[in-house]
Amino acid sequence: MHGSIGPSCAVADVREDGARIWSGTQNPYPLRLDLSILLGIDEQAIEVLRFEAAGCYGRNCADDVAADAALLSRAVGRPVRVQLTREQEHAWEPKGAAQLMEVSGGLNADGSPAAYDFATRYPSNAATTLALLLTGMVPADNPVFEMGDRTAIPPYAYDNIRVKVHDMAPIVRAAWLRGVSALPNSFAHESYIDELAAEAGVDPVEYRLRYLHDERAVDLVKAVAARAGWEHRTGPRREMVDSDITRGQGFAYALYVHSKFPGYGAAWSAWVADVEVNNATGDVAVKRVVVGQDSGLMINPAGIEHQIHGNVIQSTSRALKEQVSFTDTAVADKEWGAYPILTFPEVPVINVVLMPRPDDPPLGSGESASVPSAAAIANAIFDATGVRLREPPFTPERVRAALGNPLSPPKPSQPKKKSWFALAGAALAGALGMAALALPIRGAIAPITPPDPASFSADMIARGAQLAGLGGCMTCHTLPGGIANAGGRPIETPFGTVYSTNLTPDVETGLGAWSYAAFERAMREGIGRDGSHLYPAFPYASFTHTSDTDLQALYAYLMSRPAVKAKTPTAKMAFPFNIRPLMAGWNTLFLRPGQIPTDPSRSPQWNRGAYLVESLGHCGACHTPRNALGAERSDKHHLAGGDVDSWHAPSLTALSRAPIAWNEAELFTYLRTGFSQFHGTAAGPMAQVVQQLAAVPDADIRAMATYLASFAPAPPSDPAAQAAALKSAAEASLRPLDTLGGRLYEGACASCHSETGPMLFGVRPALALNTNVHAATPDNLIRVVLDGIPDPAAADLGDMPAFRDSFSDDQIAALVNYMRGKFAPDAPAWSGVEQDVARLRAHRAVH
Repeated sequence: MHGSIGPSCAVADVREDGARIWSGTQNPYPLRLDLSILLGIDEQAIEVLRFEAAGCYGRNCADDVAADAALLSRAVGRPVRVQLTREQEHAWEPKGAAQLMEVSGGLNADGSPAAYDFATRYPSNAATTLALLLTGMVPADNPVFEMGDRTAIPPYAYDNIRVKVHDMAPIVRAAWLRGVSALPNSFAHESYIDELAAEAGVDPVEYRLRYLHDERAVDLVKAVAARAGWEHRTGPRREMVDSDITRGQGFAYALYVHSKFPGYGAAWSAWVADVEVNNATGDVAVKRVVVGQDSGLMINPAGIEHQIHGNVIQSTSRALKEQVSFTDTAVADKEWGAYPILTFPEVPVINVVLMPRPDDPPLGSGESASVPSAAAIANAIFDATGVRLREPPFTPERVRAALGNPLSPPKPSQPKKKSWFALAGAALAGALGMAALALPIRGAIAPITPPDPASFSADMIARGAQLAGLGGCMTCHTLPGGIANAGGRPIETPFGTVYSTNLTPDVETGLGAWSYAAFERAMREGIGRDGSHLYPAFPYASFTHTSDTDLQALYAYLMSRPAVKAKTPTAKMAFPFNIRPLMAGWNTLFLRPGQIPTDPSRSPQWNRGAYLVESLGHCGACHTPRNALGAERSDKHHLAGGDVDSWHAPSLTALSRAPIAWNEAELFTYLRTGFSQFHGTAAGPMAQVVQQLAAVPDADIRAMATYLASFAPAPPSDPAAQAAALKSAAEASLRPLDTLGGRLYEGACASCHSETGPMLFGVRPALALNTNVHAATPDNLIRVVLDGIPDPAAADLGDMPAFRDSFSDDQIAALVNYMRGKFAPDAPAWSGVEQDVARLRAHRAVH
């Protein structure tokens, strides 16, 4: 975490005569005073023992958990330890705190400052612990303290000055390192004096030097201005770089006192920021920062310079990008992976000026180097545009608004297609019932004693293992985190929920009592050993095409596995589908048993692929749309895309929305590894399918790729060139700071999906080529954002984190809409994404 050593913890031992508190607090004396009020114990009877194992910088969670531990210890009469989780710490220490500053004043006739009346409100280190608020010991609706603050006092010698600081109740905690008051206060001070200089018609650096009486400050300001090549001006220059871009330079200075305790020290810092502003788009690019630092004697100047580099990058990122949002009751931005940081191409040139002070005591150089940042950048934007921005971050939308440029209108959304499941239950029952009338009743097949696994040859079992991988048995017949093939996994259909059966050789709950004849009948006719009809969610309509030899090998493999006792839950189907005998009518209408015919006009490899795909591979079970009775549609609809368990299996035919057509080589690579450079990474059920296909020989995977490629449209002659063009166009159009979705994308997604920067955590999927982003509905993209890819098809692909618990529905919808607009610019905008996110979040919660 930024500004945190670790999740806060504390131990309290409260007794009648006093209390001992072990805490990671940075403020032991204010904490001791708060505990005295909270517990009604004399302050001298409370001992606070500090440790560095945990606790944030500043007055926040470390103090809160100490107070909680003290209350609990007093209640139970024993020592109590309170430990926050990382998630709790994140919720209480968001990425910053809001601060309101008001400055009033003006100029005398000679251009000097007439007055400086400064008021600020913020939650700081001096604020009380949360326990005092929640117990009512301190009222939460009024400022806790009204006091002077060292960072609220400007560094300039104004004749008439008043500073008023309201230290607010810390409803949202924020660490001192995150600039609770120093950086925002300096933003106000330095913006105001810059504005006075412009009104007086005096160069901003010259104007500051008139009212700086600190010799060290004067030396620093002059040194930084000289190093930066400061260009004299008396107002905004609006220097043109090209037709849209103007250049500006901004100055800011700060004296950062590290502590109110005498003798602890202070540090001087000054910035010159060079920016370029695109007046059409509102983009602000910080091109160079010259930062000066006076920290007294420097024991390790190179280390301090490196630290300053980091501070410049962090504070520039915050000034340009960091925008915290809130719900009605909490901070909405809980995902620290979405912290906005400059990407590598955005990092400015950083030039550090270190003032040699060998005879002065060493002072802290930490966050003081960040303090002038926001003001320097804002003043540079003023020089470039003549517009004074008084609220960071300086995002393109805010710059455009200040310049009077309207936002681009969004693309019109298109209505969603209605579901094709619209027939009445009575009509379905009639159709199935009539088809079933002429069928004989199928009886049970007698149970058997489980066969001895030794009765099957090793080669037969090994071949069966490959076929089980081809059929993806474990995908449906294993609960997440459960025992392989023990069943019980819910499978949602438009007609209700069915549960996968136990495929292990347990006699009572699995296949142990099933003879091969019973197994073969289930696989080819969809009828269980007891004569009951199976639901076609079990894809026996595909398995029926499997050869005798392969079915026997699969049976041998399943019967050689360890037996697991696991009863299958009862299916929950809507009327009339809860009447199993009606499935006999379904079989009459839609079951087509028999072998896959060989096409003599095709190669042996193509025909082998057709057999594998259309039988045990059962690709059509997911990738083919279904009719009103749940049967796969035929002819031109075969492999044209289907829906299963709230995932959309994309079309494998000319109807595919993939921006680059599949070819045999990419299909082979995808099925073998789970990743295609021109299409993306396998996610959801497909990741599990690829995992199981690892057992299938390369020759069979190649045959499947050959067959499937014959359905795809003609691939481009140079897919690499087409991919490069698509990615380049998408990257050029990205405007991450314009919208909430863009900011979330840049913080949470760009590090792995951007075309620039280092390779992180495995492969780098290009979203401009991703079929999910180009799909007709947002469901797959939403599900991947919600639940990530925790178990990728192969470890070297890298996993993707889930954002279900980090982003709200509105944030996920904003992110998904942004990705659609930027990475699939020619596709129509999705409508109702917010409702889709809520639906899919609830769907996952059920399971």
